[in-house]
Amino acid sequence: MEDRLQDFEDVSLYTIDDAARDALLARHREAAVVWTTREGWPVGVMHIYLWREGRFFVTCTARRKRVSALRDRPRSCVVVPFADERTVTARTLATIHPAGSEATRWFYPELARAVLAEQPEEVRREGVEGFVGRLESDDRVVIELVPQKWISFDGRKVKAHAAGSWRPGEPWRME
Repeated sequence: MEDRLQDFEDVSLYTIDDAARDALLARHREAAVVWTTREGWPVGVMHIYLWREGRFFVTCTARRKRVSALRDRPRSCVVVPFADERTVTARTLATIHPAGSEATRWFYPELARAVLAEQPEEVRREGVEGFVGRLESDDRVVIELVPQKWISFDGRKVKAHAAGSWRPGEPWRME
């Protein structure tokens, strides 16, 4: 392996290890959830997510086209961008949890606790219960996305290799 990066032909060497990936996912909140249409077109939308027990969880109303698409074609993916040119992509299998399910009972309060501080004052005053009340409906579902395969990239490693301060295979100390 060269002391310095010579070209950008193979960037598969610049991955994020599992522990760092999980730590990033636990403290981050926004990701693109991607599915396919009946015609086979990939389409995605940004979601606020929770990372729990090695799975992504998001919510939306059941009338969104992604819900029926993911029921019919659960193969999907989640793309999460981070600072410093780091990204994680997971090929996922989706499960739709209906209103009133166990998933909705734990997810809504956890989501409220995760995002309440960033909400407008009026919403913050209502607290977790008020936030949950805004979410709960007979039409809302929770989508669970279970990773099957990971693709990650850490652009900081590319830069360090190009500068000669790190080589693939050496321990990475900049988390």
